[in-house]
Amino acid sequence: MSKLFCSATGCSGIISISATDNHGSPTSQATVQCSTVTGIDVGSAMTIYLGYSDIITQNKVFFGYVKSVQKTEAPFQYELTCAGTMVRAVDYFIASSDPDEPYSKKNITAEAVVHDLMTMAGLTNYDGHTSYFTFATTANGELKVNLVSAYDYSKFIADLIAWHVYADNDGQVHFMKRDQFPQGGDVSVATLDNNNLTDVSYWRSDRDLRNRVVVYGSEDVFATAQAESEFLPAGFYKSMAVGAPDVIDNQTMAQMSADYNLAKLNRITIGGSATIIGDSSIKCRDCVTLDKADIGMTGLFYVYGVEHSMSADGFKTVLDLRQ
Repeated sequence: MSKLFCSATGCSGIISISATDNHGSPTSQATVQCSTVTGIDVGSAMTIYLGYSDIITQNKVFFGYVKSVQKTEAPFQYELTCAGTMVRAVDYFIASSDPDEPYSKKNITAEAVVHDLMTMAGLTNYDGHTSYFTFATTANGELKVNLVSAYDYSKFIADLIAWHVYADNDGQVHFMKRDQFPQGGDVSVATLDNNNLTDVSYWRSDRDLRNRVVVYGSEDVFATAQAESEFLPAGFYKSMAVGAPDVIDNQTMAQMSADYNLAKLNRITIGGSATIIGDSSIKCRDCVTLDKADIGMTGLFYVYGVEHSMSADGFKTVLDLRQ
């Protein structure tokens, strides 16, 4: 078997590395323990590769910035804690010098709003898909953003239209429709070998199920979408309310928001987890195939979360999966 391989910017004598990413988290995270650090400090860019000595199997598992550096003795070593690219938007708090003149726009698309907020945070490598959502469309409408982080408001916009905003391992920000389960067009990047699976679990839950969505917009703009659920008693509704009075001032947009969120939420959550021999090619938001028929865990699964870790115990990958 090929020898384990790892590298982290400015680090040598690496003792351990852990890199995690999760669909539901604002930013990816990484921790590096090593004996020597050169030219790296808080704020420095950090890139981490994991894999095996065969060049083909070395993959970038993290890109971001060093947030803290800790030194210990006996034994002497460094521990670097890092956060992914999106931390710039998380840390960028929008606070207008004049509260009467915040960031404001009229007749602006959802993807343009997120683009502007990411640019404020210095994140210009942006991939915004066409959402067909336009805000502040009326004569009196005006979208205003103040006293909130660039990430939090971008996530608010994403949640409003049942979309997703995240940064990948190359530092590019994406704003797109990306459900937290396999969707049309998804392709499996790997079929997991049952002989290499450990700590496998599988579960089903209605905790996130919502079969009634109400959207409140400006003034008399509001919309409702609801449907029966086979997992709830007949005529019973679990509701979610969305308040967007300064954003949605168009009845069509309000109804689209309600419909999109209902389509995303009116389902049970099917999930599972598994640990495999380290495979750094698998990323969060990929899809993989499993065939664990003994516990009902078969078919295409969305990688909701992934942790790649390398230490004296070897290299392993822990997957948090959704279907």
